[in-house]
Amino acid sequence: MLLFLLACDPSKTPDDSAAPADCTATVPQVQRLDVPTGYRTIDIPVDAPWLAEARTVPMGLWYNTEETEGDGAMFLGMFPDSNSLMDAPFADPKPGCKLPLIVYSHGSQAWGGSNSPLLRHLVSQGWVAAAPDHVGNTLADNVEPRPVSFSITRVADIRSTIDAIENLPESDPLYGRVDTSKVLLMGHSFGGQTSWLMAGPTLDAATMASRCEEGAPGCTQAELDAFELPMDDPRIVAVMPLDGFAGSDVVAPEGWATADRPILYLNKSSDGDDEAFVTAAGTNMIWARFEGACHETFNNSPVLCDGWDKAYGLDLTAAFMTSFASEQILGLVQDPYIGILDGTNSLDSRIRVQMTDSASP
Repeated sequence: MLLFLLACDPSKTPDDSAAPADCTATVPQVQRLDVPTGYRTIDIPVDAPWLAEARTVPMGLWYNTEETEGDGAMFLGMFPDSNSLMDAPFADPKPGCKLPLIVYSHGSQAWGGSNSPLLRHLVSQGWVAAAPDHVGNTLADNVEPRPVSFSITRVADIRSTIDAIENLPESDPLYGRVDTSKVLLMGHSFGGQTSWLMAGPTLDAATMASRCEEGAPGCTQAELDAFELPMDDPRIVAVMPLDGFAGSDVVAPEGWATADRPILYLNKSSDGDDEAFVTAAGTNMIWARFEGACHETFNNSPVLCDGWDKAYGLDLTAAFMTSFASEQILGLVQDPYIGILDGTNSLDSRIRVQMTDSASP
């Protein structure tokens, strides 16, 4: 995989409002997506009161370990990741500090570990990463036609993932060690839509009701009433959708006026892919458009498509992710990531960075 040689500038210091230096995740000198980390899974209950039946989903959890070898994860029993070391012992490099958290929402017919290299990259810098399998919409169990309420059920999966980390038992090595008060949410494709919904827009309950009248599944009164509820979570303070948007069939026509989270939107460039920048123009959004890329450029699934080299695309995505995560969650702007979010540090001439009037990288 192509590596970005990232020479850190020792003259740069963290922002005064950031955590103490010994509690702050730092930027590595070399960007690597093949770093071994610990990995385990936990079955978690999902708080989705609009559903008639109880819902449980598996949550993947990546964390720091000193181990470099071991049994790798096998996602859905068919997709290996030799660098996600199953049940490896936890090693906290910064005793007494709480670790920042990124949560990932996978795309339709994917799985929680489908972007594990990006998650492991942040873990190597002192983060914890979590990703639920959105049961009913993974490659192993996809349900069609999809219930109308499934978009908000995915939101419930994300909320319950954070709840599960907050409620780890005292015997768990991560108990009390993860900062869930400032969480970054990242999602690809349908997971990108999930990320947008958790940025605070108002949903279009009327359109959902119309779809139900047309015979769509997932339309009990409890499910319809749930679209009147706010979908954001105060613990999620920034979102990063990857080539997936919550369009007019989910968000009310004026619904973006209530979206109040910083957004970093990465997507390919083709007809219609500027919908988010036009529709959500009033939000605090940075838009990085990858000319010539494809839908899977931003994802580690084995699906191939024409466009950019897969490894190179992930490297670029990781650079944007690290910059955004460091700034929004840690309050840091560090070399070599300075200027990436406003486009003054161009990683590739084919990437066009734009900002809404409300954005302030």
